[in-house]
Amino acid sequence: MQIQSIFILGLLFSCAKQPEKKIENDNWEKLEVITLFQKITIENHSDSSEVENIVWNKQIYNIPPKYIVEDTIKTKIYLDKSEKDSLKSWIKSSILKPKFTALAATDYVGNVELNYINRNTTLSCKYYSVGEWDKVSENTKKIYNLLSSKTELSKQ
Repeated sequence: MQIQSIFILGLLFSCAKQPEKKIENDNWEKLEVITLFQKITIENHSDSSEVENIVWNKQIYNIPPKYIVEDTIKTKIYLDKSEKDSLKSWIKSSILKPKFTALAATDYVGNVELNYINRNTTLSCKYYSVGEWDKVSENTKKIYNLLSSKTELSKQ
């Protein structure tokens, strides 16, 4: 009887809610927001951030559709420390607590990948075929609004 009691107590404690995983070291080198037509790279120790606008040639029919990159146009945007800190917070939160959404779109429209990079580690969250990716969660809306105030932003 005593062995059964110990077994049951052990089982109860092993099933207890685990604490939320946290990033132990809150250092970061880069943040990335990647869509089908853009890649925005925010570096922690730089005053400018790079925006790559991808120009595709005509679609080659396939499922999912395939494109060939025709050109990449690079520009710079400038973010102050508080804007970078906000983006870091929203991207990190989106990765650690992803929003599982019922949003769906045809033709594979509305893709975004959020990356939190430190040295040789990348944490990532990807949303595919969600239509307008800024509608997925409050965090994606905030990310979209801040970045779209600096440059024309792709929703796909």
